[in-house]
Amino acid sequence: MKTIKQFLLISISVIIIGCTKSKTFILNDSGKNRYYVSKFINDIFEENQIGKSPLIVIDGIPFKYDKIKDTILLPLKKSDINSLNFLNQNSSRIIYNEKENDGAILITTRIKN
Repeated sequence: MKTIKQFLLISISVIIIGCTKSKTFILNDSGKNRYYVSKFINDIFEENQIGKSPLIVIDGIPFKYDKIKDTILLPLKKSDINSLNFLNQNSSRIIYNEKENDGAILITTRIKN
């Protein structure tokens, strides 16, 4: 039930805030912690490890993220994130079985379901 609630909260955040043109991935935190995930994504994007629209996978639930168009506000703080990793395009296409996959950002949280 808690997983469904998290999924709905994240989905609503994507829909409501995703229409802005601010191009960032924001945590519900203060100061520079708000951009912790965004900085990670930008760093690996600039190293050509992922494409412009990677999947964002939070505790095993994939979400499509378009770096150019979307802002995603997550109800997480930096301290809620257990690990932050990525998969390159080839690996994420194999695992998530999507032809148009531009890589994946894997976020594992400390939140217990």
